[in-house]
Amino acid sequence: MARDHLIVPVYIPHEGCPYRCVFCNQNKITGFSEKADSETVDNALDLYLSDQSKRDLPVKREVAFYGGTFTGLPIERQAFLLSCVQPWIESGWVTSVRLSTHPDWIDPDNLEWLKGRGVRTVELGIQSTNEKVLELSGRPGSLNTMSASVKWIQQANLKLGLQLMPGLPGDDDLRFQESVDQVIRWKPDFVRLYPSLVLKGTRMHRLYESGEYRPWSLDQTINSLKTALVKLGKAGIPVIRLGLQPDPSLMENFVAGPFHPALRYLIESRLYFDRMVGHLESTPQVNKRVIFRVPSKNISNFMGHRKENIIKLKQLFGLEEVRFEADKHLEELELVA
Repeated sequence: MARDHLIVPVYIPHEGCPYRCVFCNQNKITGFSEKADSETVDNALDLYLSDQSKRDLPVKREVAFYGGTFTGLPIERQAFLLSCVQPWIESGWVTSVRLSTHPDWIDPDNLEWLKGRGVRTVELGIQSTNEKVLELSGRPGSLNTMSASVKWIQQANLKLGLQLMPGLPGDDDLRFQESVDQVIRWKPDFVRLYPSLVLKGTRMHRLYESGEYRPWSLDQTINSLKTALVKLGKAGIPVIRLGLQPDPSLMENFVAGPFHPALRYLIESRLYFDRMVGHLESTPQVNKRVIFRVPSKNISNFMGHRKENIIKLKQLFGLEEVRFEADKHLEELELVA
């Protein structure tokens, strides 16, 4: 079955950004160093749309400008980049544009101007709502400015995405959860969560080498993001990305931090573990051999990475055996015996 949404990324590394955040080296993260032009846009679209007919395409097809502060660019540069997409919109191959930017560079007039050129989604790199964390990260910002930017984007009837980065300098679980709570109050259409990584060529790399910065462990990150996922899920806010893609450019420049190629799977597996624990704790008498009936599509999550959920359940409840029965018609976990 065809996807209902296709995003074609076009990278504009560091363009328009007045800051050099301690964690950031967009050239190394994206693998792009050349300045984007009309050929860059055409090549990206050709790559994603070749060998497809309009009939087979997803309903929504967006060009996304990532890696810079789009609204911080001179208006002439914004106009040029958006003009590169217009022929594709007019021909029906592209339905809209999304862009990533900084809260400091949002105003109502510019948003209306962007809407007139096909922009339908704006992602804000919030990273943290704690002003101390932002200052230590070389990305100063105020909560009032963030709130105003969120309000203007929503009043312009544009879709709003917010990005958070747990584990920045000065961050801890309490501050990160406060950021999550604030994001929920803003009611964005979606969220991205990118755990902070140490990459070559960044100031955070130098801080790491000098011992002034210590990245979060993978275990701490998983537990913190697990809490965030539960909160955002209850609020009905989808998390469309958890962690960076393990592409060659990233892996060549990765130094330290809570990276895992299947981070979301690890987090969701722990959530499924918690659900099984809840079932067992609420059962008056648990047999030494336990059978769970689970939805077929989620059986891997219930078993856990390298079957760690089975191992942990045995240890926690003194079980001799934990078995799973997959049921494609089942929606919820059931404890059989």
